[in-house]
Amino acid sequence: MMLIGFTWPDPPLRMKGTSVHKRSTPGRRLVAGACSVLVAVLGSLGAAGPARADDVQSKQWYLTALHAKEAQKISTGKGVVVAVIDTGVRADHPDLAAQVLPGVNWPPGSATEDKGWNDATGHGTAVAGIIAGRGGRDHLLGLAPGAKILPVEMAEALPAVTIGPAITWAVDHGAKVINLSVVAESDPPGIVDAVQYALAHDVVVVASAGNLPLDTAVHEPGSVPGVLTVSGLDEHGTFWTGSTSGPEVAISAPAVNIFLISNHQPDGSPGGYARTPGGTSAAAPMVAAAAALVRAKYPTMSAPDVINRLIRTADDAGPSGRDPRYGFGRLDIVRALTADVPSVGQLNPLGAPAASTPPQAGGAGKLPLVLAAALAGLLLVIAVVVILAVVLGRRRPRSG
Repeated sequence: MMLIGFTWPDPPLRMKGTSVHKRSTPGRRLVAGACSVLVAVLGSLGAAGPARADDVQSKQWYLTALHAKEAQKISTGKGVVVAVIDTGVRADHPDLAAQVLPGVNWPPGSATEDKGWNDATGHGTAVAGIIAGRGGRDHLLGLAPGAKILPVEMAEALPAVTIGPAITWAVDHGAKVINLSVVAESDPPGIVDAVQYALAHDVVVVASAGNLPLDTAVHEPGSVPGVLTVSGLDEHGTFWTGSTSGPEVAISAPAVNIFLISNHQPDGSPGGYARTPGGTSAAAPMVAAAAALVRAKYPTMSAPDVINRLIRTADDAGPSGRDPRYGFGRLDIVRALTADVPSVGQLNPLGAPAASTPPQAGGAGKLPLVLAAALAGLLLVIAVVVILAVVLGRRRPRSG
């Protein structure tokens, strides 16, 4: 049975990635492996003395590449809830103070319920920091520091089918953007229905494409139509060769040498930082943060319009138009916030998930029956007309 789990290398590595990828035992195979990132622990920057904001933020090269400071003059993501379905989020990390809402351990009702505020591996905490690190003096700056994080803590060895219900839970608890830095090694049932549910409730779903060599193709949730699937870029803005590619890729974002917050310092206390050599787990939350910035700037904009704005303003790279590596192009947050982009209304430019369950009675489910009844009625009318024509034709006087 396919299980969800987050297996990581032993210390001093906090998170797994592409160059070092350990398999768990057969009973603990993972779903998250494809998008997890390898983090070499740097320890707390404050260990040798107080860290200044420029010390921390100067290591976040992607802030400059994405013109984050310029974008945050337009929008900070204030009022937008971003769900992080991951390993949990350390709400007590100084760089996430007041940024993390009460969430849930999955499944709900767990005996170890901690509101999703625990993180044994650091993966979810790192993802949350990329999105909503509060910045300011001595702290890492997230791309959407005004957004709030809703953590959904997924424990190791859960069945992969629980990802779908976790998505639904996040939608039902206020998320307007969902980040999934996770990939299923197979395509378990339930995820497609959950994505359908999210999109129907005006939620933007973002997923990472995966990492080579493990992920040779994009799997769920990134393979589900309608999902904003993210591949990785290096420091030069070119496609990172460790990123999975495929026709499902919609957009690309930085994924290499990413400076992150750690789930705890070497002595176990809250705080600390780490760095990833490469992983699309870091690229996806950058796009999720960009979606939060757009949603805050345009609060009445539909999720399909948010998605369309992000992909239509992306910096086209590689072959013209959409391609398997860059998707529609490289994330350009400032253009996404300022460009004039026509509305697509409720028509998701990335398509819609195919129904995996029979339509329910009522609503849209009745449409095929209505069409069938109309067709039957039309055929009946045609038959009556033909019969009348034949009868009347026989009654006409013969000529000559």
